[in-house]
Amino acid sequence: MATITYTVTVASGTTQYGTGNRFYINGELAPVLYLQEGNTYIFDQSDSSNTSGGTHILAFSTNPNNSPTASYTTGVTTTGTPGSSGANTTIVVAPVKKTGAPVLFYYCTNHSGMGNSAQTIAPTSEESEFNPQIDEIIEEAFERTGVQGTRTGYQLRSARRSLNIMFQEWGNRGVHLWKVKLAKIPLVEGQAEYNFASDSTNFPQDIDSVLEAYYRNNSDATAPADIALTKIDRSAYSATPNKLAKGTPSQYYVERKLNPSVFLYTTPSSSVSSTTTPSNFQFCFYYLAKIQDAGSYNYTSDVVNRFYPCMMSGLAYYLSQKYSPAMSQELERRYESELLRALDADNQGTSTFISPQTFYGDGV
Repeated sequence: MATITYTVTVASGTTQYGTGNRFYINGELAPVLYLQEGNTYIFDQSDSSNTSGGTHILAFSTNPNNSPTASYTTGVTTTGTPGSSGANTTIVVAPVKKTGAPVLFYYCTNHSGMGNSAQTIAPTSEESEFNPQIDEIIEEAFERTGVQGTRTGYQLRSARRSLNIMFQEWGNRGVHLWKVKLAKIPLVEGQAEYNFASDSTNFPQDIDSVLEAYYRNNSDATAPADIALTKIDRSAYSATPNKLAKGTPSQYYVERKLNPSVFLYTTPSSSVSSTTTPSNFQFCFYYLAKIQDAGSYNYTSDVVNRFYPCMMSGLAYYLSQKYSPAMSQELERRYESELLRALDADNQGTSTFISPQTFYGDGV
């Protein structure tokens, strides 16, 4: 926890208690203070003004202006005489379980009306990973639809189903960077098709779409060589005359079925494949993985925090179509707006260079 020092001086001023000598904290006339539980606050009263018109000892109370008397001394120590070097009042704000520390007021032990309130606040969580469970997500979404009351078992199942459908729909919206993964598949001589069935150890089962691919030669461990592969469509792959021709792969085609397959052309020759050291020659590709299903209600979602707002708005929109149709249009607008912001925040942030368009005369 932190230690904060305030400089205390005394001068004439007007507050809710009238006009007269008042405490100035860091030069500000009797401000409201906010003291965080667990922190240490040192009120330095070494300035000579703290003896102007008498000795002004700063103290704390649970009542405004300490009226009626209710001095607060927990964690409070007073050192020296105000106006002299080293004089101060120190408070370590003690956290109180459940209720928290009480609201405090600072005042002068010898003169009325010099201080103000010192609000005590609970410390922050020191955490930034808000990760709600599925039941919390469902509850938030239902509240946004205006549907009140206890959720029935069917409503909960319906909401979980809608959440899973929305996750699938997100897969059609664009790249979600937190789901981009890298697969490394050992090359097999003469093999064109690679899928989970042919290599369940290395080929991923959660592919939604393949983004980029390259061939890696690891035969020299100190200088691996990567060669980018060109993605072709079904028509181009279909037009290749000999799909089992051997060589160094330069193209790939993705067959997007329930369990995707990737076809290489040309197929690996003996010089770019290895049965004894599979890691020497690899087909590597980045792919967009499927978002995991919602699962049980006490699970957390397979979503990063920047997508939380649109996830809850989206589920509210989906639920409104079944339980609150009158709100669907407005909820859809909010959902699309928040999803757009999330997708924009999810981009890779690459540099963009704009060059002027140049026109050349025809020589006439």
